[in-house]
Amino acid sequence: MHLWRLLLVGLSFAVLAGCDIPNAEIKGKVTYEKVPHNSDTNGLDYKNSYDVPLRGVKVELIEDGTVIETDITDNQGSYSFIKKMDTFVQLRVRAELINDTTSDDGNEWHVRVVDNTNDKAVYTLSTDTFEVKREIMEVNLHAASGWQGDNGYTSTRAAAPFHILDKVYDTLLKLDEVGEVQLPTLTMNWSPNNIPSQELDYATGKIITSHYSNNEIYLLGAENVDTDEYDDHVIIHEWAHFFEDNLARSDSIGGPHAGGDYLDLRVAFGEGFGNAWSAMITDRPLYQDSFDQAQALGFSIAIEDNDVINPGWFSEGSVQSLLYDIYDEAADGQDFLHLGLEPIVSILTNQQKDTPALTSIFTFMTYFKESYPEYATDVDNLMEAQNINPAVDIWGSNEDNNGSLPEGLPVYLELFPRDNLRVCTSTSQGDAGNKLANHRFLKLNAPVAGNYTLTLTPSRQNDIDAYIFINGVEIARDEAPGIEPAVLSFDLEQGISIADTIGYNEEGTSVAATCFDAEFQLN
Repeated sequence: MHLWRLLLVGLSFAVLAGCDIPNAEIKGKVTYEKVPHNSDTNGLDYKNSYDVPLRGVKVELIEDGTVIETDITDNQGSYSFIKKMDTFVQLRVRAELINDTTSDDGNEWHVRVVDNTNDKAVYTLSTDTFEVKREIMEVNLHAASGWQGDNGYTSTRAAAPFHILDKVYDTLLKLDEVGEVQLPTLTMNWSPNNIPSQELDYATGKIITSHYSNNEIYLLGAENVDTDEYDDHVIIHEWAHFFEDNLARSDSIGGPHAGGDYLDLRVAFGEGFGNAWSAMITDRPLYQDSFDQAQALGFSIAIEDNDVINPGWFSEGSVQSLLYDIYDEAADGQDFLHLGLEPIVSILTNQQKDTPALTSIFTFMTYFKESYPEYATDVDNLMEAQNINPAVDIWGSNEDNNGSLPEGLPVYLELFPRDNLRVCTSTSQGDAGNKLANHRFLKLNAPVAGNYTLTLTPSRQNDIDAYIFINGVEIARDEAPGIEPAVLSFDLEQGISIADTIGYNEEGTSVAATCFDAEFQLN
């Protein structure tokens, strides 16, 4: 009997001793290879690449194919896990930033970088499976650029998606300094197959150009053609459109644009803001974009330069200069406003978000002066330097710079019930549909609530389209083909709405300069 009890106790001790496996710490850093631009051609400078910590990303500890624990890298890219020794595990980093409202700071964001040519697969960086066999194991993960000098990209371009993600992290951290950040999921689409194109086919990489659309950003990646994964300003510019779309408001219709273009006022503000925002986030007012063979060429934009090609309310150059002059921290000899990001974000996410006018430099500067009257004189001086009349309101009233186009002014043509007005558009500054006077804007005044009709009768063989907006929200449209009058009926409360009008050729296939009669009636 005693012998049996001794054997049982001995067996129990052996089982307990077998469970006493010591812990090990698995720790390390996650980094990626950053490729800078050169100062001569603005192309990429692979010879001066350097390693950068990957911050704020989730590191997964995987055992038998299952994620058993996660950690978030700190500002040095460091992570740490505690795991029993004599086990086999794997580490994986996803190109993803996740922060939800359960966190201490109340922020919410979810950003992922995916391959749009591979079923939207999220990019990852991982180790092989390894045995946990020391009390302290240092395991570092590094995403290399894949560049091999004269041989070009000869291995996986692992760093690209993580650099894209890291620039978004820069943006989120800086925005967090001025308030809580709560944003929907953003998908960043990048692939080595993403190439400039005339047609759009995301699945094969035909993305036209880097752009934002409906909470998704698409970035070029075609080697020896145009790559944007290391173009910090391009990435952040596109993120600015995401910001406008979700936290602020953008009425921009998009389309092709360049620094010297005379643009639709909505496009001028949207693109100028995107450029300025990229300089604010990076604190580098030189916008650089690389392309061509070996990504060796590029162009730059001096965001802080007040001497733009075509100064005016229709110029993205003027817009970016004005916005950056409000932000920048050091006097450049022409402005004395150094107010940082907070007032800019405040105007965009409050007054401009609810403006009855279309979003433009007129709305932003009017609201800025109302909110910060102590800086009104400085703002007026900046506007005058850009050939913008400082005595304007949100409608651009009193503006006298027509961009050398008679059809450029007034910014809004005003209509009251029973008014009949001749309206003319222009294609003298281009016919892409987003140039100055391609669209003409009608300010519709409703003295009482009721049902109204706007009739647009072409005086030539032209197709006329029209869209009705209240505070940036479309309530009616007429895009019917043909040269018959465009007739829109809609209900209005007392107040102001906007009609956006544009003319096309008889077939409705290309933007055309035309004239038409606009009649506004209370039914």
